[in-house]
Amino acid sequence: MAGRNFGCGSSREHAPISLKAAGVRCVIAKSFARIFFRNAVNIGLPVMECEGAAEAAESGDEVGFDLFSGTITNAKRGERYSAKPLPKSMQEIYSSGGLMNYVKRRLAQRS
Repeated sequence: MAGRNFGCGSSREHAPISLKAAGVRCVIAKSFARIFFRNAVNIGLPVMECEGAAEAAESGDEVGFDLFSGTITNAKRGERYSAKPLPKSMQEIYSSGGLMNYVKRRLAQRS
């Protein structure tokens, strides 16, 4: 969970790569810096924008997410939130495991 403009100042893909490598499964924030958001999508790190979920969460909460439906659940509080929906093109990148895998798959379909 994060606040507003999460990832501001990180214009390279190393920031989301580091979070993913550290075992972060998803970043839910009130809002994201544009470049961080796109870098996260490109490397396959789930990011969801949902002000309500980010504000309500407290340390120790158990939070689940469904990236494709945009649903976030807080099991400890019994609450459900709706994140901003991702465009279909970004959903396809996530389904592929990141931009590089997406491009490889698309190129293979052309052959």
